[in-house]
Amino acid sequence: MENSKVAFEEACRMVGECCLMFAQSGQEISRERVALWLDRVQEEAVDAVGQPNDALQLAIERLKGR
Repeated sequence: MENSKVAFEEACRMVGECCLMFAQSGQEISRERVALWLDRVQEEAVDAVGQPNDALQLAIERLKGR
């Protein structure tokens, strides 16, 4: 339970940071766009550590409605 709570909080933080980044640069914010950006970050995480980040995966799945 505690790990899922931490993953959820981290996922929320990541989504919030994406939205702020897009807003700062005057770009449109949408679920699809944030999910796409997080997908790219997830690919980099897998390349760096060899496995997906649980919080990123949770955020991506929720944004895509899964």
